[in-house]
Order: sequence, then C-alpha cells, then structure tokens
Amino acid sequence: MAGNPAYASAVHEAVWRIRATIPADLGERFARESGITREDFVSCGPARCGEICAIDGSNVMLMESGSMALTVARAAQTTFIDMKRSRRSITPLKLALIGPEAENTDFAEVYAECFGQPPGTPLANDDRPKAAGILRDTLEYWVTEQMAALLDPHALLLRDGPLRVSHASHDPVLARIELACRDRDIDLAGVSKRTTATWGGGHPLLPSVFGLAQALEIPSPWWIRIDPAVLDHAQFPRWQHGQMYVGSLHPLARNPLKIDLLRDLPDGKVGQIMDRLAACSADGRIPGYPYPLFDAHRTVVLTEEMVKNVRSDLLAGISRSGIDRQTYDILFGDYHDEFARY
Repeated sequence: MAGNPAYASAVHEAVWRIRATIPADLGERFARESGITREDFVSCGPARCGEICAIDGSNVMLMESGSMALTVARAAQTTFIDMKRSRRSITPLKLALIGPEAENTDFAEVYAECFGQPPGTPLANDDRPKAAGILRDTLEYWVTEQMAALLDPHALLLRDGPLRVSHASHDPVLARIELACRDRDIDLAGVSKRTTATWGGGHPLLPSVFGLAQALEIPSPWWIRIDPAVLDHAQFPRWQHGQMYVGSLHPLARNPLKIDLLRDLPDGKVGQIMDRLAACSADGRIPGYPYPLFDAHRTVVLTEEMVKNVRSDLLAGISRSGIDRQTYDILFGDYHDEFARY
C-alpha cells in the first residue's frame, strides 16, 4: 500500500486525530483544567501486605452463527498472606448460548445458581460481546461475595475491574459485597489497567495524570484522588460504588492504574490501602501491577489449548446429536477460514 496517496492520507488523518487527544503539553493542560498541584500527589510507603485476595474472570466465544453464539466463562480467586499463596480456587466452566431469543435464558439460570434468586433485570442478547462479559461478571461477583464472607478482618479484596456494575442485576450483589466488607473490616478495591475516563473533551485520563506527575517530577510510587467533576462524563451514580484514584505503584512502573476504593474513606485509610497495593506490586515481570491480580489472571485464563478441547467436545456432541457436518458448516462455518487458505 506504500505509494497509495489515499492510504497515506487515511493513515495521516488517523494519527493526527489520536495526537489531538494526546498533545505534547498534555500534563500541563491537565494541571490547568483540574487544578491539581504537587501537593495532591501522595507518596506510597513500605507496608506489610497481610492477607490479599484477588478475583479475575475469563471468557471466550466458542462458536458464532447469524442467529446465535456460544460462550464459555469462568472465574477464579487467589489468596496470599504476606505474598505467599495460601489458597486458590476456580469455578467450573460455564457454557452459555447467546440467542436466538431476545433475552438470554442461560443468564437467569447462572444467576440463580450463584445467588439463589432470579435476576431482577433480564439480559438482552442483542450485543453478544457485552452479554458474554456480563455472564463472566456474574461468576466474578459470585466468587467475590463468597470471599468477602471468608476472608479475615483487615484483608484486602481486589477485583480486576472497577467498583461499578454494567448490568442492573449486579447492582444489589455489589451492594451486598460492599456492606459485607464494611461490616467485616475488609478493604475492597477495583484495579483497572485501562479506563474510558476522559477530560477536556476527549483527553485520556491515565496518560494525563502520568504526564503531570512526570512534569512535576513526582517519584513513583504515588497515588492521587480524581474529582469526578474534572471528567467529561459522569458514570450512572446508582451503579457506581467506588471513588476513583490513579496510582503508580512502583518506581519502574510503565503505566499508572485506575484504582476504585469504597466511597467516604478517610485519607489515612486510603493511604494504608495504597501502601499495601504498592507493597504487592514489586514483581520484576510487571512492576507496578499487584502480583495477586497477575496470579489470578494466570489462574483463570482460558488458554488456546483449553478452548480447542472444548470446541472439539462440542463438535463431537453436535455430531452425536444427529446434526451432520454440512448443516454444522452452514450454521457455524466461517468463510474467512476458507479465504485464509488462498
């Protein structure tokens, strides 16, 4: 495509649209817009990790056709005491059909199995990736609620993702988890590697905070509270269970993290939690990322070999059910696989 003027123009336009959201003086602009100064950045100090439990989930789309799709999901927890793993568990694989009905029937069954009652709001099948993610989230919240009841007081419970739900049926579950953590003196945190949060009409939050910290020569590890009024869009408040912070948790951290903590925590308590997060984020492979969450990810991830085996079992079951290969190919076959051969 080199030498094609239209292609070169399209690449140039895309690059400069991205560049417009991340100008060279991004940190300085963010300082002017937000009013954040050096005094707003708080340094993390050494701390005893204590008991830390991390929750993560994984899902993969196994088959797709024009009318339906099949997804598989699971969740896991790994618990550490002073950075030595004390226990680990994984949910069974859950297979769920997305379609052809307008509402997802498997979601209601999985939800009732996890929480002992039907969901208050059904799950639509119109957005397949979103539906698959909500099915996975259901398992994650199930494991999180279990661990909130099992951990010792003063433990730190970490979720891979925000303290915010994306489906109404999960809101009462997260509310129960929050109440259990407050009652049992367990610290709850949501850690996100990425965020859709922007300010100033589209400037991304994480590189803006990180750029400002570099401009002010703030040494990592540090954390800072983010005032929601600075952001372009406020999240639906009923589904938002956390206060947003940004933290860089290790001197060699390549990326800052968005960290959600329960609302109304005093700064002293926030500082204690951030110190513990920094203390467990010193693994040399990914400095600046809490190792328990990394371990939970490695535990739960659905590997290519596992997915291949599940697909093979499904294909064998479909064959035994009386569906012939030609019908299967019409339903689930992908011409792109054939295109790739030529």
